[in-house]
Amino acid sequence: MRRGILLVLCCVSFPSSIASAAETDAQELVKQVVKTAGGEDKLLKLFRFRERVLITETPAAPVVKNEKGNRTSVVQVAGDWWIGKEKRDKDKVRVLCWAWSLRILLDPKSKIETVPEILVNDKAASGLRVTESVKEPIKLYFDKETRRLVAIDYTDTRHVFSEWRKTEAGHEYPSHVAGFRFTDRKAGTLKDKQWYQTDILELTPLKELPVELKR
Repeated sequence: MRRGILLVLCCVSFPSSIASAAETDAQELVKQVVKTAGGEDKLLKLFRFRERVLITETPAAPVVKNEKGNRTSVVQVAGDWWIGKEKRDKDKVRVLCWAWSLRILLDPKSKIETVPEILVNDKAASGLRVTESVKEPIKLYFDKETRRLVAIDYTDTRHVFSEWRKTEAGHEYPSHVAGFRFTDRKAGTLKDKQWYQTDILELTPLKELPVELKR
């Protein structure tokens, strides 16, 4: 009888210990990537950025000096997003930007767990899966060596980040993003060609929302 009780206790506690270890690994990775980004104070929260957005399968030529771009936005991370004075009514882009800022990893509502490594541009990347704070799960991948964000898997697309820059205030961000549709989300296979790309030409952190956007 005693052996039976011990066996049951082992079966119950063993999965719990595995889950606890997985959560510890996830939190350790969160600490590393936030530290790499300069700490929580250097994570973008409110900012304006000018970009060149293209829907194209063929990668566009690199941006040139003084390029004007075709879109200027103001983003309130985990909040609203304006293009000009028009508010974007798309929850998915707001969630994507929230993840891109890394602040999603610090939200108390976020349940975070590690996921298997993948290759991004032929380099190993460690992954985190976020649930509960978002309607659909979202995965963030970080270069295994540098701990910089290299990709986000969200809904039907993998967004791949590169060409890092830094604002005068020390906020780091990837200035180039290319999106690839999944051919099989579960298998993690992608189409050979991108479907969009965006190049951030200028990014400015803001202390408060511009007057014209306040309501």
